[in-house]
Amino acid sequence: MGQCLCKSSTDSGQDLPLNEQVFSPQVIELMRESSGIKIQYIGAINDLFNTVNGLYDELEEVDKLQKDGKSLKKPIRAFKEIGKHYATFLRLSDYRIDEFVQVRKDEACDGYIHWFVMKEGMKTFVKAKPFDVEGLKGNVDHQFSVAQKLFHDD
Repeated sequence: MGQCLCKSSTDSGQDLPLNEQVFSPQVIELMRESSGIKIQYIGAINDLFNTVNGLYDELEEVDKLQKDGKSLKKPIRAFKEIGKHYATFLRLSDYRIDEFVQVRKDEACDGYIHWFVMKEGMKTFVKAKPFDVEGLKGNVDHQFSVAQKLFHDD
């Protein structure tokens, strides 16, 4: 007996869709390819994006702790993680992933430099009483914008 090449009658005819509103067609194509470097490259973008996005929750928690009269004992852990994710992404950007890799690399370089300045600024933010959550949100907004741009190729 051979393989059945017909679709099941219960099959909707669609795979689980990738979110085309978030990802450009070229990035979706990259995700569908099986190259290990390309998968790591997309993973580095996702890790960076998710970490930066998580900063908003951490800042809300810091704000709540301050309003309850508790002090911030250690810097927000996710700030360190962002640097690691940028380093991974930039290392993987040395490969010719697609024709837009240099555009993304340039965006990431801007974000990495901004992150480094922000990390140094965290030293003063942490010492400030109370911790300037609103001042830091502007920096996080910039990081979020950079991370979003890495999903696109324009």
